[in-house]
Amino acid sequence: MAASRLELNLVRLLCRCEAMAAEKRDPDEWRLEKYVGALEDMLQALKAQASKPASEVINDYSRKVDFLKGMLQAEKLTSSSEKALANQFLTPGRVPTTARERVPATKTVHLQSRARYTSEMRSELLGMPERDVRKRRRCPTHS
Repeated sequence: MAASRLELNLVRLLCRCEAMAAEKRDPDEWRLEKYVGALEDMLQALKAQASKPASEVINDYSRKVDFLKGMLQAEKLTSSSEKALANQFLTPGRVPTTARERVPATKTVHLQSRARYTSEMRSELLGMPERDVRKRRRCPTHS
């Protein structure tokens, strides 16, 4: 069955949101949050359509939208340990959004954010800026 115009728009916006989530963004960036809100509306409209796609496809779209919502909520938390904990409970999509992807983009975003939050926690614990963590100085030896 051919995809409806609404489903095509949903997939395009979903791909764009996954790409935006993978990039390092400015904390004041508002577009991703608005786009995810639009994705939710489109998903509800898709579920209400008479010629909707298979339930598995709709469930996968829902999982990806929920992942993006959860990721945005985790970014709003104050401490990096809270962000890392919230990130652990997010489940990325299992199926690639487009045929060109080998690994689902949400899985890539999940791994990137996990690494970023771990790095933030490390720098908080060690009290060093991120770039200085690997360049530790030796203690002077007394001779």
